[in-house]
Amino acid sequence: MVPNQNFPLNNGKDNPLIDDEIDLKQLFSSLYRNKRLIGKVSLYGLILSGLIAFSQKKVWQGDFQIVIDNSSKTPMGLTQSVEQLISSGRQSKGLETEVGVLESPSVLLNVYEFVKTQKESKNRSSIEKLRFNNWKNKYLDINLEKNTSILNISYIDTDKELVLPVLKKISSAYQEYSGKNKLRDVELAMNFYEDQIEFFKNESLNSLKAAQKYAINNDLSLLDFSEIDTEIPNSINIENIRIKAADKIRLIDQQLVQIEKLTDDPDQIMYFASTIPSLSELSNNLKSIDSDLSQIRLTFKESDKKIQDLIERRIFLIDLLKRQVKGFLIAERNDAKGRLKAAERPEGVLIKYRQLLSDAQKDKVTLNKLKDEYRLVLLEKARSEDPWELITTPTLLPFPVAPRKTRYLALGLLGVAFIGSSAALITERRKDIIFSINEMESLVQCPLLTELSVNQNQSWIEPLELLVSGPISNTEGSIALIAIGEITESAITKLNQNLEPFLKNRQIKFTKDIREATKYSNLIFITALGVTKRREVIETRKKLLWQKKPIIGLLALNQINSKT
Repeated sequence: MVPNQNFPLNNGKDNPLIDDEIDLKQLFSSLYRNKRLIGKVSLYGLILSGLIAFSQKKVWQGDFQIVIDNSSKTPMGLTQSVEQLISSGRQSKGLETEVGVLESPSVLLNVYEFVKTQKESKNRSSIEKLRFNNWKNKYLDINLEKNTSILNISYIDTDKELVLPVLKKISSAYQEYSGKNKLRDVELAMNFYEDQIEFFKNESLNSLKAAQKYAINNDLSLLDFSEIDTEIPNSINIENIRIKAADKIRLIDQQLVQIEKLTDDPDQIMYFASTIPSLSELSNNLKSIDSDLSQIRLTFKESDKKIQDLIERRIFLIDLLKRQVKGFLIAERNDAKGRLKAAERPEGVLIKYRQLLSDAQKDKVTLNKLKDEYRLVLLEKARSEDPWELITTPTLLPFPVAPRKTRYLALGLLGVAFIGSSAALITERRKDIIFSINEMESLVQCPLLTELSVNQNQSWIEPLELLVSGPISNTEGSIALIAIGEITESAITKLNQNLEPFLKNRQIKFTKDIREATKYSNLIFITALGVTKRREVIETRKKLLWQKKPIIGLLALNQINSKT
């Protein structure tokens, strides 16, 4: 006898590509066998998809485009300090960051509230539970054109009349936002200047009061009205007063020395007198006497009484004028000494007073500068700035974008076809019936002798004859053909009738009883594709596991077509 392992097993099992092809064939065969089930499920799914598609509300869409300008523009006509203050908060944002802000409630909350109000007015209660983020994600689509600063905004809604008003509100909100940063920076600058102006008003007033009080306490009165700052009372320059007074004293001393050296020359005396307004009358009288003398001398002699009287009067006036000039200079010198004395102060008083005046002046200059810059900020606030440019105005698409009926039907058909196919495969797997000759051979664990089609009885003779002259001819003794599964009696009878003529001298037994089969020398498995179950094959193999009977191989009947 020849054991079963000596039979060649070259059925392509060791080739994974062939295994894949076989698996695909089995899959398609399984689907084909269950085509009616799959067809019914697909038909029902197609009908259901159609009902859903045609029952859905129409969804309308509108859109527009806007150019995002996130650059920081320099305000025009402003001083550097004001420009820096206004521009300090106007930093350029990245486009992605800008888009994130444009999607946030800070910009779109009013639009969301408008939508809620409109829908609530139409008794749509579902909108009450709709939160901002859900509304934005469901109805709005905001994205940047690649490699540009162009923003695409689209809005969808089942309410056709609501699409355009919402888009217009969004465009208005975006354009309003575009100038919001500039306005915010200007308002912050205004608040800053208003606070600082108020602060330096008080500072300037306090510093002026401090300087004035210090001047009063230290008798620092106004000595030179030509150098007074009208906005800073009691502002004086003591050092300048002292220098002027000292210079004047030196000048008067020199003039007194010159007067002492003067003779009775009336010209020199008259020159000094002419510089003194209060002595102008005496100087004029002296000039008149000189004029009279010149005229009389033309008529009278020098010894004449008229001439002598005029000469005496002239001498008197010259002496008087000389004494009055000297007295005036002495009085002026005493006055200058008084000024010099008055300008003297204890050590440190003038330094402190100068510091107080300096502080008052600085506060005044700072206050005036703040006021000037505040006016520039007010002008900047009044200056209009172009909003972001709308490339396209809000537009409603002429046709609804959803539902797409063909897509619904296609997806529905594919979905139910997949479900139907899966259900068919699962159902067939649960039946546990073997349809594949490879699977049958793998479970039986013996070589396939031949495969016979139940529907083609005439084709059995040739393969059975080859079987007898081939594998069976190498065996001796009786043969038991073990039928596994619910193989029909008619099929067994036909097999017996076709096989018996070739094995007249051998004892043959067709049986399902394992114990009876073990009484025979050789065993052949008979299975039926489409009938035999995996469980039946496995149980038969287990029962024969400890038997040392040679198994010639597997004879498979193909009953698939007859069953399906």
